[in-house]
Amino acid sequence: MLKAIAGKMKTASSRTLVGAGMALCHLMMSANARADDNTIRWQMPGNPPVTITDGPEKGQGYADVFLRYFIERTPEYNSVIERASLARVSGLMKQGQHVCQPSLLKTSEREAYMEFSNPVEFVLPYYVVMRSDRAARLAAYRNADGAIDIARLMHDRSLTTVRQEMRGYPPVVLSAFTAAAGQKNILRTSADDVAPFSQLASGWVDYIIAYPDEVYWFARHLKLPASVNFIYLPIAGHPQYTLGYAACTKGPWGRKIVKRVNEIVAKAGNRPPWIEAEARLLDPEAAKRYEEVYARYSPFRRQAK
Repeated sequence: MLKAIAGKMKTASSRTLVGAGMALCHLMMSANARADDNTIRWQMPGNPPVTITDGPEKGQGYADVFLRYFIERTPEYNSVIERASLARVSGLMKQGQHVCQPSLLKTSEREAYMEFSNPVEFVLPYYVVMRSDRAARLAAYRNADGAIDIARLMHDRSLTTVRQEMRGYPPVVLSAFTAAAGQKNILRTSADDVAPFSQLASGWVDYIIAYPDEVYWFARHLKLPASVNFIYLPIAGHPQYTLGYAACTKGPWGRKIVKRVNEIVAKAGNRPPWIEAEARLLDPEAAKRYEEVYARYSPFRRQAK
């Protein structure tokens, strides 16, 4: 009889311990979930001048300025900055991990696995970039306004260009690349932004597709010989500006974070501080054009609160 009672007590005690252990496990899992829910792992590729991760100008890229602004105003989140390539950013988001990127071009491909904010950045659009001593070779592809017919240009197999992996291209450029797919004059290169400019400077390629702020940055940082100068021409059919967005992993968590981004940007005024950073990264002619276009099309006038 006593043995039976002792056995029942032992079984009850074991059940109590198991139940307590399970409860503790659930509490720990819940706490970890809450911590993960409130942590934003910002993925920061080193692609100057958008994000500048090294050197004397470290942290002065316009996406750097925006991210600092956001972090200072969202103490409810634990923001962690991680160095990552665009390929890694895409991979993490496709896996469903809770990560964000502060500066991306919105494309239909990316929208399949990313949540995008309202516009955060306002930049001059892609241009066709070439060496000044080779500009005459592209003259046949300029229209009456001086803009380049990019589709016709890419079909000229005597002129070589590069298409960067993981880079987002606007519809007019993407369409031209797609139509010219498989041609030997369209070289594929990595997501490394410096490589196309180095190839252009050396004469290995005839032109590239890039932003004016990149042209100004790499012209100054590649230490080019005096005989090499980059010039850039507009692309026909391309808008006068490009919008950049913050993006997070698709799903409820990502939607929550981009909603908070939208709230912060809306309160930043008609000319957020990262816009000043963008203007400083342009050559004088491009800066003048930027101000003219910004005055006409700025998205922040409509969303400022």
